[in-house]
Amino acid sequence: MDTTVKINSKTYQLQRYPKTFDKSLRAWSNAELLVLDYITDKNVESLHLFNDRFGVWNCALQHKKITTVWTYASQQKAIRQNLKLNNFSTEVDFKTPIDDLQYVEVALIKIPKSLELFELFLQQIHKASHKETVVVCGFMTKYFSPSYIKVAEQYFEEVTQSKAWKKARLLILKAPKKEVQKKKLVNTIQWKGKVLQQYYGVFSSGSIDIGTQFFLENLEVKTEELKVLDVASGNGIIAYEVANQNPQAAVTLLDDFNLAIESSKINLEGKKAEFLCDDTLENIKENSFDLIVSNPPFHFEHENNIEVALNLFKGVENCLKNEGRFLLVANSHLNYSTHLTTLFTSVSVLQQNKKFQIIECIKKR
Repeated sequence: MDTTVKINSKTYQLQRYPKTFDKSLRAWSNAELLVLDYITDKNVESLHLFNDRFGVWNCALQHKKITTVWTYASQQKAIRQNLKLNNFSTEVDFKTPIDDLQYVEVALIKIPKSLELFELFLQQIHKASHKETVVVCGFMTKYFSPSYIKVAEQYFEEVTQSKAWKKARLLILKAPKKEVQKKKLVNTIQWKGKVLQQYYGVFSSGSIDIGTQFFLENLEVKTEELKVLDVASGNGIIAYEVANQNPQAAVTLLDDFNLAIESSKINLEGKKAEFLCDDTLENIKENSFDLIVSNPPFHFEHENNIEVALNLFKGVENCLKNEGRFLLVANSHLNYSTHLTTLFTSVSVLQQNKKFQIIECIKKR
C-alpha cells in the first residue's frame, strides 16, 4: 500500500483510518492533488476544507489558516493521525456542515458521493461568501455527473471545468449569486403516522431503505431488553421503533456521520435516548447492553468495503451482556454469518427474502 506522497517537492506520510487490508487503496486521490496544484501559485492565506477524508489537505496546507468542515468521526481521527505522523500540530479548527462559517475566501471540496451533501456544503459556503469567494471542487472523472454543475449553478454565476489530469478534474466556482433562495436542506419521511426528518446527505434520502424496512417489519423487542444500542443508527428509525415497542427501554444511538446523529436527535426527541458520534464502540462499557440492533454499512463513499462492519461486530460482542442479542439486517451476498460465527456461539438467520437476511447472534460466555 502506498503511504508516501510528494506535493510541491515535500514528502508526506499518509495512512488510511480505519486501517484497510486492501493494498490498492490510498489515503489521497488524484482529485485532491489536482486541487492542491491549482491553488499552489494563488496568494491565499485562509482556506475552508470540505471532505478532506484522510487529511491530505490539512497536512499539505498546515502553514495556512485552515477551517475544516468535518462529517465523520473517523475523518477527524484520520486527519489528526496524519498530522501527527508528519509532526504537525493536531489542533484543528473543526466545523460541522450545519455550523455558520465566517468569511470564506477560498473553499476546497472533494466532491462527495452524495449530491445532497455537496449542495449542503455549497449552501453553507454561500452564506459566508463575498464577491471574491472561489470554490475549487475536485472529483475523479469516472464519478462525474452533470448534476454537479446543475447544483453549483444554483449558487454561483461562473462554473467552469478544468482539463483532466490522471483521471481527475476540477470544477471552479466563482461569483456567488446575490439572490439565492435558501432551502431547508432536510428530507422528510413518513413512518406509521410519524414524520421523520433527516439532513441532506444522510443515508436513504426521502425514504426508508428496503433493508431497514424488512428489518422493522420483523423486529420484536423483548420486555426485558431495557438497554439497547443502535449501531450505524442513521436517522434513528430503528431506535425509534425499539422505543415504541418497549417504552421502558433506554436507547443509545451510534453513528460515524455527524448529520445522521443530528437527524436522530430530532426524530427521538422526548425518548430515553443517548447519542454518540463515533466510528467504533471502544468508548462504550463492556457487557452493558441487552440488545444491539444494526443495519451496518458496507459502502465507504464509492468503495464497497465490509471491513468497517466487521470491526463494528467485534465491538458489539464486547459491549453486549452475556445472553444478550445482536440483531442485524444485511444483504444476503455479504455472507456476514461466516464472520459472526467466529465471535458468537449462536448465530442464526431469523428471516430472509431474495435480497436480505435478518441475523440473530447470542452472546454466551
